[in-house]
Amino acid sequence: MTGDIRSSSRESSKEDDGSKGEKLALTIGTFDGVHIGHQLLLGVTRDIANVRGITSAAYTYELPPKRYLSESGPALVMDPQSKLEYLKQFVEKAIVGNFHKVKDFPPERFVEEILVDKLDVDAVVVGDDWRFGRNRTGSYRDLENMSDGRFTVHPQRQLTKDGRPVSSTWIREALADGNVKLSRELLGRYPTYSGEVVRGNQVGSDIGFPTANISLDRRVVLPKRGNYAAFAHIDGNKVKGAVHIGNRPTFGGDENHQVEVHLFNFDKELYEERIKVQLVHYLSRNREYSGKEELKRAIKNHVDEARKVLDEVSSVN
Repeated sequence: MTGDIRSSSRESSKEDDGSKGEKLALTIGTFDGVHIGHQLLLGVTRDIANVRGITSAAYTYELPPKRYLSESGPALVMDPQSKLEYLKQFVEKAIVGNFHKVKDFPPERFVEEILVDKLDVDAVVVGDDWRFGRNRTGSYRDLENMSDGRFTVHPQRQLTKDGRPVSSTWIREALADGNVKLSRELLGRYPTYSGEVVRGNQVGSDIGFPTANISLDRRVVLPKRGNYAAFAHIDGNKVKGAVHIGNRPTFGGDENHQVEVHLFNFDKELYEERIKVQLVHYLSRNREYSGKEELKRAIKNHVDEARKVLDEVSSVN
């Protein structure tokens, strides 16, 4: 059994069965959010690869294991496509394993069939709390014992902030509170959402504030409902804007949790394009207004406040 490995690299996005051909410095993990703790592992992996003259890589699964084992698993901090894109900002290859095919491998089989036979690892970097194999029975110490001189193992202590381990769970909590500042500190960047622009009901356009409605992966956690100052990344350009997250209570409320961004000084057609939106600052909660005119005044206030925040951020950066 091969483990059905796919690979995405800077040079190619073609499917790769992980066959031998190049020695790897490999880090292994879920990497949901690619937060600062993950970045520590990725940086160590890259440094080892540079010293040894080999390829740096990350081995992950499309979803966190808990999502495969239960439909009620935790919401994602980042959609799978974005996760691979961010991983490749730190290492040369992002390898996606098939969780269903390896979940019942005992630790020894995972080491022999995946790490040695398929990936030809020269070094493995993991957190010191990392577990692997069926029922999570293997630890980094077991990995060291099984390496048998064929590769080195580099356990890293879990990164903490203010005495608490940095984790995707903590980031989800910060987002739920609308705490963009803490989310940014834990992620090492502004919280970012990516998706395709789809047609909405044109309410914004009707009152002079057209918005790009973004279709997001429904498995991704959304932040606290409300209004945010934000940057949108479109065709390599950073555009200032104001984001609304909610269900339009003034117009009866939609069933879905909407994400829409009003872009400043921008009038290009964006339908079916994939854009990224970075939340910079939480402005205010959602509320129901008496009608379009009151809503229009409120949106203008949100836009004015967002401009002020983003101008200040731009002047600092």
